[in-house]
Amino acid sequence: MLTAETIIGKVVTFVAQKAVSRIFNLASDKRKKACRALTKLYYCVQALDDVTESIFHTASSFRSTKTGEAFAVMNALNNHMHEVSLASNMFIDLGHELHAGLEIIDPALAQCCDALYVSKFDFLTEMSKSLEWNHSGKEGRIVIKMPSRTVESEMLERGYSETLEAYQRGEKAHWPDTWTDSIEQPEIILTWEDNAAAAEFLQRLAEHRKCLVDAKKMLRELLSKNFTVDELLFQTDSHPYR
Repeated sequence: MLTAETIIGKVVTFVAQKAVSRIFNLASDKRKKACRALTKLYYCVQALDDVTESIFHTASSFRSTKTGEAFAVMNALNNHMHEVSLASNMFIDLGHELHAGLEIIDPALAQCCDALYVSKFDFLTEMSKSLEWNHSGKEGRIVIKMPSRTVESEMLERGYSETLEAYQRGEKAHWPDTWTDSIEQPEIILTWEDNAAAAEFLQRLAEHRKCLVDAKKMLRELLSKNFTVDELLFQTDSHPYR
């Protein structure tokens, strides 16, 4: 999921921007269920941000002029690989509830945000396997798979408008095409000796994380400014689709 932080960040930002104008019109019980789904999404984003910070911190601890960047990054990823997997699974586990929560807020919005839950293009499952050891060679390597597709804010907005129009025409289900093929290389191979590849990976990860942090901040503001403590702590009936 590390290499998907930019995509996650863009979609979460889109959710926060659209949801803010919709939640005021919801009935009390609907508000609570929608709030719970958004709150859980916030903690998913927070978990991904936390493990990213841990990777940077561990790499810094291992870094020295004798060992080089590759040694630091390989150890950092190895030490936190399980945490990356747990953070990825949090998004997958939230899928049904998040989709139902967004449908409460805005059905058209829910249809445009399939990067956040399992859909026709199983993005989350693909990205949950983006970080793997490869022991086929003499020395182990870490293979980092990049997303084969990506999303842009303009495509999300266009897909949202198309979905609204489809609903107005009476279509009960409309899946907008919000994805485009990625131009990035399909994978990054990290070894114990390739300092350049390790440095490039950290630079990309820093760029991905900035987008994720910005989205987390916007989602946090949405929750803090628009929901009460009672709504934020609501837990009864944890299935908004019932």
